[in-house]
Amino acid sequence: MRESAGVRWLLGGGVAVLVAGCGWAGWSVRGAELGPQDVAGVLGVPLGVLGILVGAGVSLSALRLQRASDARAVALDQLARAVEDVEVAERTHMLGTGAHLIDLPVEVTPRWGGAEPPGPQRLSDVAQWYCAEPGRLVMTGEPGAGKTVFAVHLVVRLLGVRGAEDAVPVRLAIRDLPPARTRRRWWGGRRTVGGFEHWLKDSLVKSYEVPTAVAADLVSRRLVVPVLDGLDEMDPEDGEPERACRALAELNAYQAVGGSAPLVLTCREQRYAELSGLHTWLREATLLRVGGVDAEQARRYVALRSDGRSSPMDAVVDAIGDGTAGGAVADALSSPFYLGLAFAVYGESPDVAPPVSGASADEIREQLLARYVPAATTSANAAVRRARGSLTGDRTVWGRQREYAPRRVHRWLGRMAAAAEHGGATHGRVVGPHVTRAASALTVAVAAAGALYVVPDLVRGLVPEEWWARSEEFPHPLFFSGLVALASAMTRSTMLCEHTPLGSAERVRRPRLRWPERLRRALRTTVSGGGSTTPVLALFVLGAMVPFSDAYAAVPQEAWYAVGVLLAQCACLAYLIAAIPFVAYRDARELAACVAAPLVAGPVVRIAMTYDPVLAAVCGGGLALAALVLWRVRVLPGFALVGGGIGVTIGAAHDFPAPGDGFSGGASVGTLLFYVLACVFLGPGTEPRADAVGRVWRRASRTSNLPAFALAFIVGRGAEAMLGFAGVVYLVVGFGAAELGGSMARGASTLGGAALGRVPPRPSAFLAWAYHAGLLRVVGGEYEFRHRELREWLARNPR
Repeated sequence: MRESAGVRWLLGGGVAVLVAGCGWAGWSVRGAELGPQDVAGVLGVPLGVLGILVGAGVSLSALRLQRASDARAVALDQLARAVEDVEVAERTHMLGTGAHLIDLPVEVTPRWGGAEPPGPQRLSDVAQWYCAEPGRLVMTGEPGAGKTVFAVHLVVRLLGVRGAEDAVPVRLAIRDLPPARTRRRWWGGRRTVGGFEHWLKDSLVKSYEVPTAVAADLVSRRLVVPVLDGLDEMDPEDGEPERACRALAELNAYQAVGGSAPLVLTCREQRYAELSGLHTWLREATLLRVGGVDAEQARRYVALRSDGRSSPMDAVVDAIGDGTAGGAVADALSSPFYLGLAFAVYGESPDVAPPVSGASADEIREQLLARYVPAATTSANAAVRRARGSLTGDRTVWGRQREYAPRRVHRWLGRMAAAAEHGGATHGRVVGPHVTRAASALTVAVAAAGALYVVPDLVRGLVPEEWWARSEEFPHPLFFSGLVALASAMTRSTMLCEHTPLGSAERVRRPRLRWPERLRRALRTTVSGGGSTTPVLALFVLGAMVPFSDAYAAVPQEAWYAVGVLLAQCACLAYLIAAIPFVAYRDARELAACVAAPLVAGPVVRIAMTYDPVLAAVCGGGLALAALVLWRVRVLPGFALVGGGIGVTIGAAHDFPAPGDGFSGGASVGTLLFYVLACVFLGPGTEPRADAVGRVWRRASRTSNLPAFALAFIVGRGAEAMLGFAGVVYLVVGFGAAELGGSMARGASTLGGAALGRVPPRPSAFLAWAYHAGLLRVVGGEYEFRHRELREWLARNPR
């Protein structure tokens, strides 16, 4: 931003010199008798300046292009590191330490005209030729065939061989892809909502905290290779694949300069065959069909996991090779998922006898699924105890976890699985809709009752009594405030039940936040949540104040003071949103400058004002000139100039603004308060978070646009005519308190669910523990079960 300003200053100064030179040349030629050689010399000055400007413009354009390319390379490198952190951890959870991938057989059907080798191959062969030249790839197979595991492995391999300017693979769950649709704007135009490219951009912003503009640039330049998992999960198994058909249509339209853009797609074999029968498939893509595990691969996998030592799994491997019990063991463990499950259950538990005979394949799978949760819980608890007993254990992921009882883990996961089978594991479905609605109603009622008991009386003391007395002609507004609070509680409970996930996946990759960061997040959440409602409520109240315009002079100065503080905060916040990405300072030196600027400027101007106002003006001008020079040489940050201006304003006023100073004093204090809060909360590294807040407010401004503001003003005028000004105040206070209480409804419902044993006291901590225990995985920033078979079994056996 500073460099752009410097370029503008340079070009502006050059243009000014050019104009001055042209004027001087014209005056010289016209006002004096000059020879031809003198005229040529005079005219050469502006022409030389013009040439310098043209050369500088061309050089600066090339420099900007180079810097844009460098910034794009930096963004790609940061995204690659973030994806690598996630996917390496995912591969470890799925394959165990050492990342021992079972090299399954693959039947390759190359795209028409493609150079991929056809016929039977191994997964290692596919990874080798695909990483050499990424294209379009579809992986199909039976349930548990290892499609997701290979997708993770492929992402890590691609990251290992990518160059500095190559595309970055990003794994996402395609079931979250929203349908593309257009929405009419209020002025008649249209904009696209949803769709593959918009969803891909939003996923980068949400899951990897890529700035919006950078994410849009990477997607538009096809510098992201989407690895899309679970096409078969977009529609119910017994339903028509409508969403999958629309998704394939959008993927086929996802093109690059050289043709179809590279991507990877996984799908169950039966569903993809059904889609192909409907003449819907991924065009220009190589098709893989992943086979099952044979005895030799199972033996090699067990040897690698057990470091070549004897293991209870040896008897299972022998049963696979010998065809014991009619091949039931080989059939049950023919997929990598169940083979890994068997090693987790039997490989490290010598007290459990492997089912080498006397059981069918379905019974063996049921036994494995039934014992998996207790085995994973026991292993995770042992890791927690080892971490606590180690000198450096508190720095590991297990050192931050707690121990859980297997029965409770089963119960909690069972409720999550049952909710996932019926539309998604949202907060309300897991806790229970009745508990969620009761908690929402209780928190909203308490907040609204407390606010309505205190706030209206305070407002009544700040406005003339005739504003309040006129409201006695109308029904008591508490009834309407109660209706507003009830509607807010119902809306909040519906959101918790239908849309709010149970817990965030952020704790998987990040340590527990300290209290300053938690405070900053709470403040950002409050600001973001009030972004769409505060302007509308303000205009609603302003519309109700119109009939009393003649009595504004009777409003106490304290009330205007409060209005000044509020409006100054809103104006400064609007500046913050317009200046995204915005930080107050970038290091300790700039923080010291931000603190020193108002502390120096204020006393200097105040002392000068005691002697002569002209001297104060000279001092203020000198300080402003010195500050601008220091800002140009990058000693002062730009935000420190705001602090200096605040210091000069307060110093010129002789005294600190008091409530009796009215609107101007409140505006000064509001600006100073914003300056202090910005220095506290908008330091280094806050640009992405400030960008997130700005996106929320900009989205709110698009929703609450000019017609909505006008409607709020008109409705406020009508509400005053029906309920009086007191009724309007009660409505606004009731609505604001209900929104505040609704934000606490999630915590209240969690406490209620924990008391009933339906959820853990801290769901986010438990989900992070379950992820590290291997029971859950993370796809696209959200938790999901390790495998569909595990989720379905837990849904059938919730306990």
